[in-house]
Amino acid sequence: MKKLLTYFREQVGVKLILVVQLLVVAFALAAALRPAAAYTFTADQWESIAQGSKIDYDEDGRIGVTEMTDGEDILQTPPMTLPKGHYTVTLDYRYVPSVWEGGVERRSCLYFTSAEAGTVTGEKPCIDVKKQQDTLTLNVSDDSETVRLVAHNDGGIFTLGTVRIEQDMLYAGACVAGWLVLFVLLDAFLLLTVPGSPVRLADSELCACLWVLCAVAVLTCAPALTNGGAANGADWSFHLSRIEGIANGLREGQFPVRVYSMAKDGYGYAPSLFYGELLLYFPAVLRLLGMSVQGAYHTYLLAVQLLTAGVAFFSLRQIFKQNKTALVGSALYMLSTYHLYKIYWLSAVGEYTAMAFLPLIPAALYELYDKKPLTRRRARKACAELVVGFGMLLQVHLLSLEMTVLATAVFCLLHLRRTFTKPVLLTWLKAAALTVLLNLWFLLPFLTLMLSGDYNNMYTGSPENGGQIVKNCGLRIAELFGWQKNHNNLGPELLAGGFVLLWCWLTLRERDAQPEGVNRKDIRVGLWAVGFAALACWMSTNTFPWQAMGRIPVVGRILVAIQFPGRYLSLATVLLVLAAACGLSALRRTGYARPVAVLLLGVSVFGAALFFRDQQADTAYLGDGGQLIYSEYKKFNIGWYFDGLYLPDGAHETQNGYESTVPVTTVEVTSIEQADGITTLTCAETTGQDQHAELPLLYYPGYTVIEGPGTAFKTANGLVGVTVPANYTGTIRVTYREPKRWLAADVVSLVTLVGVLLIIRRKKCKGKRKDQPEKG
Repeated sequence: MKKLLTYFREQVGVKLILVVQLLVVAFALAAALRPAAAYTFTADQWESIAQGSKIDYDEDGRIGVTEMTDGEDILQTPPMTLPKGHYTVTLDYRYVPSVWEGGVERRSCLYFTSAEAGTVTGEKPCIDVKKQQDTLTLNVSDDSETVRLVAHNDGGIFTLGTVRIEQDMLYAGACVAGWLVLFVLLDAFLLLTVPGSPVRLADSELCACLWVLCAVAVLTCAPALTNGGAANGADWSFHLSRIEGIANGLREGQFPVRVYSMAKDGYGYAPSLFYGELLLYFPAVLRLLGMSVQGAYHTYLLAVQLLTAGVAFFSLRQIFKQNKTALVGSALYMLSTYHLYKIYWLSAVGEYTAMAFLPLIPAALYELYDKKPLTRRRARKACAELVVGFGMLLQVHLLSLEMTVLATAVFCLLHLRRTFTKPVLLTWLKAAALTVLLNLWFLLPFLTLMLSGDYNNMYTGSPENGGQIVKNCGLRIAELFGWQKNHNNLGPELLAGGFVLLWCWLTLRERDAQPEGVNRKDIRVGLWAVGFAALACWMSTNTFPWQAMGRIPVVGRILVAIQFPGRYLSLATVLLVLAAACGLSALRRTGYARPVAVLLLGVSVFGAALFFRDQQADTAYLGDGGQLIYSEYKKFNIGWYFDGLYLPDGAHETQNGYESTVPVTTVEVTSIEQADGITTLTCAETTGQDQHAELPLLYYPGYTVIEGPGTAFKTANGLVGVTVPANYTGTIRVTYREPKRWLAADVVSLVTLVGVLLIIRRKKCKGKRKDQPEKG
C-alpha cells in the first residue's frame, strides 16, 4: 500500500487522471443534489400547433381534437429549461383512436422537441388506449432552455388535460454511482497494465495484449457508441421489450421474473419460462435505476463485448500458452463477420451473448482430451469451464446450447476410449450434475411446460414438414463464402485462417516436430476444428438433408427447432478462429507467423469497416415503459405480433387481442381492471351454482387468486379462467405467483451456488496455508 501511495504522489500523469475523474464525479454529484426540474401545465396552457384539425375543449375541460380527424401534431407546451437527464411525464387525457385498413387502431404519442439540435433523443412513446391517465418516460441528452412537450394525434379524438414533467433524480444519483464504479474498474486496469505501476502484472507482453484487446472490443462496439446506434436490427424491439418486461416484473415483486404483465397489451407473456434471461437482469436493474431502456441495452452490449474479448483471450491463451496467438485469435473472433452480423444486423441478443461463452468449451476439451495424464488441477479447471460454458449457454440461448451439445457429443463419441477413462468420465459427470443443479431454477419450469404438451408453437412446422421448412431457410453455398451486403456469412479472413492450418498440415514435415520446431499437436487440434467447422458450414446450407433429420423420432423435432440453420455459423466461427490460431502457433518457429497474422487481421479489420458502412441506417428511438408494446402498432393492436413462440395451445391471436372460440364466461361481469400485474374482476353470480369467468390473461402455471374466493385455471382458449362460487358478488383479484415446486428449485440452485463458493474459498485458503513457510 505504501508503494502504491508513493506512486500516486510522484506520477504527474496519475494525478491528472485522478483530478479529471474527481471533476466528473463532482459534476455528476452536483447534478444529483440540485432540485429536480419540474413543470406542470393545465389544459388552458397547452398551445395549439394544429394545421388541419379544429382545437376545442371537451366536456371534461380537456383541450384537443374533439372530432375524428387525421393525424398531425396538435398541441405543445410552453418552452422549458431542462437539464440533461431522465424525465417522467404524467398525463391526463381522453383518446378514441381511428383505425387503419383492417381495423388496426392508430396510436397517439408525445415527444420532446427543442430548438437546439441534439438536445433531445427523439423517442415518441405511445399513450395507453385503455387508460385516461398514463406516465411516460422521456430523455434529454443535453441542457436546453427550449424544450417543449408535443402531443401528436395519430388519428381520432385526442384531448389533453393537466400534464406534469418531472426530472427523475434516482437516475441522477445512479449516474454518480455509475461513474464511481467505472473509474474504479478503469483505475484497477491501469494499475495492472501501465509501466511503472508497483502492482503491474509481471508479464509485460500480456499487459500490451490486454490494451489491444480492449481496443478491439471498443471497435466492435463502435456503432453502439453513436447516438441511437445498434438499435435497428431485426429483433431489437423484442429484446428491448424483454429488458423492460424484466424491469417491470421486478418492480411488481416477481423474482425471478416469469411473466411480463405489460406484454401483449396486458395479456401477459412468458418468454422467461422458455428462454434464459439471466444476464438481462443487468440492464433491467439499470432500468430500475432510471436509465433509458436503450441506454441500458447499449451498456449491456458494451459489457458483453468486453466479456467476449476476455473469455476468448483466456481460452486461447490456455490452449496455446502464447499471448500474441491468443490476441490475434480473439481479434479475429470479435471482428468476425458473423459476430457483427448478429450484433447489429439482427440484434440477436441471445446468440451474440452465447458467442461470449462458446470458446470455453474447446478450452475445456483441450484439457480433458490432451494425451498427457489428467491431473486434478486440470480436471477442476475443465470442470469449471464446462459448468460455466454450458450453464451460461443454457441461460442465454437454448439453440446455441443445442448446437454445442450436439457437436460436443459427436466429439466425445469419436474419442470414446478417452471419454470413458475414469478421470475424464468423472469430470463430465461432475460438470453435468453441477450444471443441472445450478440451473434447476430455470430447468424445472422449462421442462414442466415443454413436457406438458401445452406449448408447442416454438417448433417449426410438423414432424413431416419441419425439416423442409428449415432446409428452405438454409444459406446457399455462394452466400456462405461471399461478402454479400447483409454479411450473413463467415468472412474471408476465417476461411483464410482455415486454409493456413491446412497448408501447415500438408507442408510442414515430421522433422519439424522437434522441440525447436513445429508443435504438431497444434496442427492436430486445428484439423479437428476445421473438420467440425466444415460440418457446421454444411449444416447451415440448404444442401444439408434437413428433411431426413426432421423425420427422426423425438430427436428430429428438437433438431428442426433451430428454425434458421445459418445459426450453425456461430459454431463454425469459433472453430475456424481456433483453426487459424493453431496455424499461427504452428508457424511461430518458421518465421511466417507474423506476416500471416498481419494479413488475417488486415482482412478482418477491412471486413469490419465494410460491415459498419453497409449497416448504417436511420434508427427509430422507442420510448421507455409499457409503450414498447406498441412498437409495431401499425400492423397489430397488440405488441410483439411477430412472436407467437410461447403462446399456450388454444390461444388464437388476432390483431386486437385473443379470440375466445369456446364460451367460458357464465357470470355477470361488471368490470375487469389491470394494474401493477394484478387483474381485478368485479362480477355477480345469481344462478346459485358455481360459474366461471375468463380473464384477458394468457395462461401460464402460477396464476393465483390472491383476494376473494375461487381458483384459477386454464381455459380452452389458452387464457386464465376463474371459478366464481355460487351467489358470490364482489371482486376477485388474480396475479402471478411462482408455484411452490418451482420455488423449491430456486432454493436448490441457490444452495448449490453457495456450496460451490464455499468449496472454492476453502481450497484457496488451504492453498495459501501450504504456500506459507513453516515456523521454527
